[in-house]
Amino acid sequence: MLSISHKRPECIGCMLCAEVAPNYWEMDDEGLAQLHRVVRAHKHFEYGEGFEEDRSVLKEAEDGCPIGIIRIDG
Repeated sequence: MLSISHKRPECIGCMLCAEVAPNYWEMDDEGLAQLHRVVRAHKHFEYGEGFEEDRSVLKEAEDGCPIGIIRIDG
């Protein structure tokens, strides 16, 4: 499993992560990206898990985030 960290309060609503990895992110009613499944939260970060077979789209979301609030580890 891959670890996903997302600093949601700093999201600017560009929608890139939800467009490239819709199985992991969606846009909420406030226009901010939200992980579908948050496994834990700490301070400003929400954490999720991703499948190895989705590594390329998750890395695309990480690399494409204009403000760098997504990190994929594992």
